[in-house]
Amino acid sequence: VVTKVSAFGWYVVRINGHDFNELKNTFSYLKKITDKPKMIIADTIKGRGVSFMEKPLTETFQGKTLYKWHSGAPDDESYIKGLNELSESINKLADELGIDKIEIPENKTEGKVATKLDKEFVTDAYGEALVELAKTNKKFVVLDGDLSADCKLRNFEKTYPDRFIENGIAEQDMVSMAGGLARMGLIPIVNTFASFLAARANEQIYNNAGEKTKIIYTCHFAGMIPAGPGKSHQSVRDISLFGALPNVTIIQPCNAEETKWATDYCINIAEENCVLRLVIGPSPERIQLPSDYKFKVGVGAALTEGSDAMLFGYGPVMLHEALVAADYLKKIGFGLKVITMPWLNKIDLSWLKEIIKDQKRIFVLEDHSAIGGLGDRILNALVEIGEISGKEFTNFGLREYPECGTPLEVLEYHRLDGKSLAERISGVKDIESADAIKQKYTADAPQ
Repeated sequence: VVTKVSAFGWYVVRINGHDFNELKNTFSYLKKITDKPKMIIADTIKGRGVSFMEKPLTETFQGKTLYKWHSGAPDDESYIKGLNELSESINKLADELGIDKIEIPENKTEGKVATKLDKEFVTDAYGEALVELAKTNKKFVVLDGDLSADCKLRNFEKTYPDRFIENGIAEQDMVSMAGGLARMGLIPIVNTFASFLAARANEQIYNNAGEKTKIIYTCHFAGMIPAGPGKSHQSVRDISLFGALPNVTIIQPCNAEETKWATDYCINIAEENCVLRLVIGPSPERIQLPSDYKFKVGVGAALTEGSDAMLFGYGPVMLHEALVAADYLKKIGFGLKVITMPWLNKIDLSWLKEIIKDQKRIFVLEDHSAIGGLGDRILNALVEIGEISGKEFTNFGLREYPECGTPLEVLEYHRLDGKSLAERISGVKDIESADAIKQKYTADAPQ
């Protein structure tokens, strides 16, 4: 690399990226180079300072070496082990510098830590569905953007290697390839993180849609949560980007069972392009659908009963918050009817008219920007069927950039957590305060 870049007239220096003195000296020296562009190649090692992360503790899959610690949080044992190693290194340096040491944490974790066995991952159900459906449908192929572990595609890759295409971190190339495969009569299923797919490859997606072929775009890591990686990974504008295309159906399932139904629908039933919007983390709870629920285009289902207000939501993360809000409100005698609506841009108008007929206050809870999401679709549908008059309509969606942090921190910041939603719907400033509740509802009671 040094030779190649130098041949283009650049001043190139290669250094140890972990040596701060070398970095400092290099930056100082390069200030003197003023007659050509400059490049620093800093050699670094992933996981530097933690022995089992620094060394290639990897897994091998189909002849490929995969770095285990590329993303995600370590388990408790690895966390404590790594923290101890870093603490010991810091204390060794503190000895050399003659400064105070830090306290090494005890080798334990506080409280019960949930494991993956305790949680439902809709992406697991998606991966299982692909393997199962491939037995009877020979036409679909799976494309990946170097995220097969995160997107739960490894089992499909292992079971059907001839129907799995690894494209690397090249979303536009992957979508362009999907366009060619679709023209050949295959059903390409494109997989990567929603923020990378919807935005980076938007032009290619648009061009493919104009071909009137069928491609399935699976948008993993959709929505605000998890919010640790920040807004580069929080996909809160993908519904609006895909929703602008006239021949695309957008679906976000609420649990594992519905994920399998949605995957089957996209592959075996739909005739147009489909978007599967999936959260990547564990569901806060397993959303329980009614026993008689049928997965039908444009139709949702009631998860709770209530006549004081209705709230439409989608996906396991925000539906959990909606159900928490309903629980808060129930304690003060306020009935919130929570509706799960997996069809984000398709609404059965007769179903909508029937389900809202006795409701005066309608809310939509977005896991997306307030612009271009489910709320806009429902509002337009209400206008179309002449059912908006005399009704209060509120869209709880993002009107700013999403914050970074833990799930609860971010939801609370945007006032989209269950407690905040209950307060916003009821008008009670502190819904957990008995005095506030009593004051509100005594004042509103008929005299």
